[in-house]
Amino acid sequence: MTITLGANDGFLLLRDCASDPNPALCIQAGLPALLARVATNMQTILGDLRETGYQGVIVVTNYYSLNYADAAGTALIAALNGAIVAPADSYRAAVADLFTAFGTATNTPIFAGNSCRAGLLNASPQNQFLCDVHPSQSGHRLIARAVSRAAHRSRW
Repeated sequence: MTITLGANDGFLLLRDCASDPNPALCIQAGLPALLARVATNMQTILGDLRETGYQGVIVVTNYYSLNYADAAGTALIAALNGAIVAPADSYRAAVADLFTAFGTATNTPIFAGNSCRAGLLNASPQNQFLCDVHPSQSGHRLIARAVSRAAHRSRW
């Protein structure tokens, strides 16, 4: 079983701050509440699953950066990932580290940390020369390998 959550919360914060005169300050102000909500939601989900008596493997997936060269965006993803995985160990859940998997795959001079340039993201429906946030088939293969490794390494 895999669980991924939190991205939509992040997108909502970005949307809500887009019209703010100082979007970076707005995001910084809203981030602690978002991270607390995500960590609480993950803890609730994992706790509820274990309370049912489910003893199988649970894999929590974190998020990849769209562009690892974007320090601010990547830092936000890293903070979100921290909130996502914080409760995992307490509920015997393994973590599939997509952040590191995509970072490693994009860490070449030609890709320069860009997940789109590395072919790991889908082309945008509006502009085929840009990418959206969703993984391509190559990105999905990378995710599947990370999830499989996490599940097999799981000591639970």
